[in-house]
Amino acid sequence: DIDEDSYAYYNSVEGKFGKRLKESMYEADPDDDGGGYRFKLKGKKRCAMLNDHNLCDLYTALGEEALCEVCTEYPRFSLIYGDVEQKALSLSCEEVGRILFERTEPEKLVDIELPGNCDDGEDDPAYVAFMEWVQQESVNILQNRTHNIPERMREFLAWCDRVQTVINYAQAKEDMSVLADWRYELREWEQKNIEGKEKPVRALSYEDFEERFAVFADMEELDDEWVHTKEEFEKLYHEDTYEAFLTEYMRSSDYSELGYEHLLVYFVYRYLMNSIYDYDILSYAKMIVMATLVVRDMDAARFYRNGGKFTMSDRIDVARIFSKEVEHSEGNAQDLKEMCMMEEIAKVDALCRQI
Repeated sequence: DIDEDSYAYYNSVEGKFGKRLKESMYEADPDDDGGGYRFKLKGKKRCAMLNDHNLCDLYTALGEEALCEVCTEYPRFSLIYGDVEQKALSLSCEEVGRILFERTEPEKLVDIELPGNCDDGEDDPAYVAFMEWVQQESVNILQNRTHNIPERMREFLAWCDRVQTVINYAQAKEDMSVLADWRYELREWEQKNIEGKEKPVRALSYEDFEERFAVFADMEELDDEWVHTKEEFEKLYHEDTYEAFLTEYMRSSDYSELGYEHLLVYFVYRYLMNSIYDYDILSYAKMIVMATLVVRDMDAARFYRNGGKFTMSDRIDVARIFSKEVEHSEGNAQDLKEMCMMEEIAKVDALCRQI
């Protein structure tokens, strides 16, 4: 996509490169493609400005300041609330995947104070402070390496389920300031009800897989790689094969708890604070777990395709494919959220069974 200001500037560029630039752009049909200005794609969906060395000719010719908004921001994504802008990097970029998954230390937020005041006054400060605390507590649960990943995922769901109850209570009272008093009670509840709680029996059933993947199968297909993912699932996973394939992968030496920890924390930063706007933290928590389970299914399929191997390159590539399909379409992300709000397969107890 090209924003209007950049499009106007590109049309003003003269000379040989200006001619190439004009020939490389077009205006999309509002009825077929949503309208707006775009760069043409060549070959395997490569931007017309991308050269054979995977470098941007526009950047080389006109400098960084000439990049349009999308190219300037990508792969960053941000969420703005109160006087805060949370920024992170998207896994649809392979280099981001390398940065994230090759780490051994836990991920964390870095606070930077910027000049000025961007607070629009619309977000309740008490609720914002509470949700920032909840987000950090969620990350702490998912990064607790004394527990295995399935235990952490179940604890995270239980935690967000209880937090949702507290938020509902505050909404009913029409007083978000009461949330400050709930912090101690929530920590006490967590210690009593999560730590040491009997864990449900895992059931890696094909029926659960079919129901879980149904919404993903019907999503708008943004890339051929997603089509191939669905075709691979259809060939590989059946009632008499799904559990065996997944179990073999999860018992292999290539299965990495650290990789799933980083993935879960990434999804927390991607989704959880959206509940600032709709007060629905539990649906976002279920989205995070559901997305991780589907990535795990994709990992097991890649493991089988590779003849029983799953490398760091595979970890990065599978996460990239998932991110491109789900996170680069508001419609696809919304479909996933609605599934997590409405469907039986996405209830907390059902998800805990699938983990």
